Amino acid sequence: MIDALVVHALGAELNGTIAGGRVQQVFFLAPLVIGLEVYAMHERRYLAASAEPQRARLLLVSEKLRSASVPLTPFFLLLKKYAQGAFLHRVVVAPRERILRLEFDSRAQGISTLVVELLGARGNLILLDAGGFILDALPRVPASAQRARTLEPRVKYAPPPPQGKADPLAVSIQALGEALRRANGETLAEKLVNGVAGTSPLLAREAAYRVSRDTQTPYNPAFDAPLHEILTQVWREPAAPSIAWRESQPVAIAAFTLTHLPNVEPVSGMSAALEKFYGAAESYQAVKIALRAQMEPARAKLQRKLFSLQRELAPSAEIEKLKLSGEMILGYQYALAPGQTMLRAPVDEQLTLDIALDPKLNAVENANVYFEKYKRARDAQARVPARLAEAENDLAYAEQIFNDLDQAETRAEIEQVADAARQAHLLSETKLRSGGGGVRTGPRLFVSPDGLTVWVGRNARQNDELTFERANPNDVWLHARSRAGSHVVIASNGADVPPTTLEYAAALAAFYSQARDENAVDVIYTPRKNVHRVRGAGAHPGLVTVREEKIVRVKPAAPDAFT
Repeated sequence: MIDALVVHALGAELNGTIAGGRVQQVFFLAPLVIGLEVYAMHERRYLAASAEPQRARLLLVSEKLRSASVPLTPFFLLLKKYAQGAFLHRVVVAPRERILRLEFDSRAQGISTLVVELLGARGNLILLDAGGFILDALPRVPASAQRARTLEPRVKYAPPPPQGKADPLAVSIQALGEALRRANGETLAEKLVNGVAGTSPLLAREAAYRVSRDTQTPYNPAFDAPLHEILTQVWREPAAPSIAWRESQPVAIAAFTLTHLPNVEPVSGMSAALEKFYGAAESYQAVKIALRAQMEPARAKLQRKLFSLQRELAPSAEIEKLKLSGEMILGYQYALAPGQTMLRAPVDEQLTLDIALDPKLNAVENANVYFEKYKRARDAQARVPARLAEAENDLAYAEQIFNDLDQAETRAEIEQVADAARQAHLLSETKLRSGGGGVRTGPRLFVSPDGLTVWVGRNARQNDELTFERANPNDVWLHARSRAGSHVVIASNGADVPPTTLEYAAALAAFYSQARDENAVDVIYTPRKNVHRVRGAGAHPGLVTVREEKIVRVKPAAPDAFT
């Protein structure tokens, strides 16, 4: 959702609020998230920067930041060394790009720069020395990764290569028209994205709507002059941040007033809009990491229990072999010599058993040992499957709760996960230290490229409610195969679902699952009527059985990857 115009507006906001201030403290909020406390104009402000895949962003947050118990990596230590106590000289925005440079001046360390690349799935935080060489990067990108750039210590920093598009503030009306005619695409919006630098799909649809009242209008040379005026206006005039909503869910954020979408809310600042759109996820990372650490021992205990039950469940053939061994010992007892340690007993033409004997026991006692093992194994075989199924469900639910915590975006959602964890005995009764649980949120709502509504559950209980209370029996239901994750529903009511919508919903199902960082994920889909709650021992909200499912393989993608 963060495009070049949002970054442009954010840079102006930061230069007007924290530029010239002193960095009082550096916070380590999560493995890929850092924070700064900056004292400027007699006020403390908190800046958070994230390089998390699909969620890279930079904004001033409204809550005080606190460091979490995360490993102190070389990047964190270097950032603290160079930035803490330094003055934030200025914030520089790369023209028509999603890249900002925070320039620091430290009495002890001299000049350094934190480059924040908000490139969607490829977000990076890069610390540079005065000469422009990389001190460290988060994450590092080695030369072996076969990417266009190497982001490792002691390498000269190079920004992403230019795309060769027209600069909307440096072209005439005639040059703009020529660029659009050369650009790929059929619609005006497609040509704007492919031909004009810094133009996101959202901005392109807005510009097309303003000149034609149709976001899908074909390109027409008559649009060149009004388009030039619109692009110049949105880039040169002060930002007017806005958020578009659908059923209480934010669906788009912009640095300008959105007119092609309904239910648009103006917001006073770019950071405020980003925090409202995404939730203050950065400032909650410390709480989430602490909760995860508290739940880890309980999850490990469930894993050990499952492994122990799996070992107890011996194959039927092995159990019968114990019984047969005892019978063979009795059958050959008169041929056994005192102190014998092994009996080789032919059973039939195909099978001969090598049976270990205890030399201290007689034949009957040795046989009874095998009969006793047989009885225990037989009883376990009858008893263990139900316990094993319960343990598998308990562990699956624990994994779902961990996934819910990873995906929680607000304090209310973290509280809901903590409540579920306490009920599942993954967490003690200790409450979160800071209050403000907030209102209970509904499932995420998105609109596919074909205009169909797509629902995504935020946690286990919402998964259950979405699937069995909100969804129609003929809607399409999706879930990452064999992984904890969100239930996803396409509100189709039995109508044919276009392949683009199916792929869109499947990519969301993969992203909102434990497989979100994998390159390709199998996602199952089926009519909702083929999905049923797990019943009996080990039943938990959101655990289901599925029949007649099909599989689509997709790359996980956040919602903003489609805007």
